[in-house]
Order: sequence, then structure tokens, then C-alpha cells
Amino acid sequence: MGRMLGAFDSDNDNDRPDLNKCPDCGCFFAQDNCPLCGKLCPEEMRAGNRKAVKAKKKRGGYSSGRVTFVEWYHSWWFIILMMLVMPIVGIILLITSPHKKSLKIALIAVAVLIAMLPTILFAVYGFLLSTFDSPIDTSKSREEYIEACQSVDAEEYYRMADTYTGKFVSITLKIKEKFTDGDAYTGDKYTTHYLCTDTDGKELRFIIRDCIQDGSQNFIAGDVITVYGEGAGNYSVYDENYDLRSAPGIFVAYVKIVE
Repeated sequence: MGRMLGAFDSDNDNDRPDLNKCPDCGCFFAQDNCPLCGKLCPEEMRAGNRKAVKAKKKRGGYSSGRVTFVEWYHSWWFIILMMLVMPIVGIILLITSPHKKSLKIALIAVAVLIAMLPTILFAVYGFLLSTFDSPIDTSKSREEYIEACQSVDAEEYYRMADTYTGKFVSITLKIKEKFTDGDAYTGDKYTTHYLCTDTDGKELRFIIRDCIQDGSQNFIAGDVITVYGEGAGNYSVYDENYDLRSAPGIFVAYVKIVE
């Protein structure tokens, strides 16, 4: 009786050139008729007449259908671990592993993304800083802004700071001290502050935040300035020494030096 070959392993193409082969069931036999289905063997499938079967190239790795033993350093868990800890080493291990090419490409892409993650996060952080919204209205021209500001007495503002929150105000103050808030390392231009007093000798204290729109200015202690800005209410900020400072505040858009 003939025997069926290759039925249990599609990658194993055995051939018996000395026997006839049934075109239907693939059985090899010596007689004229297939012992399984009874079909008469056609001339082109008889021994000596069939074309030689080319052996298929065996593919390595997990795609061959065979059990493959992988070294521990080529295991998925170890490769993924190295991708997180040492991406370059992880990529080398992945390239030299027996895993499928498509999976290698996918995991290499993930590894590159992980390696670039710090750069991506830094770029996003820089973009957010660049789009930082000023706490003042930047849609007005200098003339329009100053015209919109209401002149307020320093003592009145000191006592009723919260009622002026968000309103356009103009106050004349005296510079006492310059300081920078605790986030100055970001390089943001809105982090410079000045501690001010009134000009009547009452030592009423104010904090103005530098949001000046027409060029940076450095004021020194003793300068008397008229500020045009928007009320910040009772304002609190940590300085560069991370000491909390609190006083009625103003976000300053424009300044005139009085003396």
C-alpha cells in the first residue's frame, strides 16, 4: 500500500521518484491505481515522468512551525527590559534575535521613541513656555492701554486690592527692592518682580510683576514710577530663596519714570 507523505508538515516536501503519485490524495504507489482513492495514475504523474520537486528553503525563527530554543538574552522579556534601561543594547539584541522581521521593526520603532522621549518632553515643555499667556491684555496699543487705566490712590488700592482685580489701574509708587520668583530658571520674561512702597511715607507695600510690553527696564531702589497695569488683588509669590512674599499686586504693562 502506498503512503501519504507531507500531510502532517507542510514544510516537509518528501518525494519518491521511483513511485507513481496520485494527483488527488498525494499518495505514492507502485501499481497503476491509487490504493486510497482508486484513481488511475495519469502519465505525467508516473515514476520517471514527474518533474523533480524543489525543496523549500527552511525559514528560521518562530515562523517555521518548529519548536525553536532561544537564548535567554534573546527572550522578549529581556529585550524589552534592555529597551527601557539601555536602548542601544536592546536594539542590538533584537536585531540578532530569531524573532520575525516585522516584530523586530515594530519594537525598534518603540525603542527609538523611548530613547527620544526626554528630547520630545523637553521640546514640548519649551513649546508650552513659548506659548505662555501674559496675565495682561496684549491686544491694546500703548496709548489705548494707558487711556483705559483708572488712576487710583496708593492707599485706596492697598486697602481694597481685591476689588481692583483684573481692572486697568494706574498708581505712582517708589521702588524698594527687585527680586525674582522661584521659577526664574525657566527664563520666562514675566518672572521679575519689584517690591514697592507708596510715595507718601506711609510704607504701604506693593508687589508689581514686570510684564512690560515696550522693552525690558531695570529699576533701582529709590526710583519713583507710575505704573499702568491690571490689578492682581492680594498677591503672593515665592522669591528666588523660596520665601513667601505677599502684598497687594499689580501686573504692569507700561511704566513712566517720575524721578
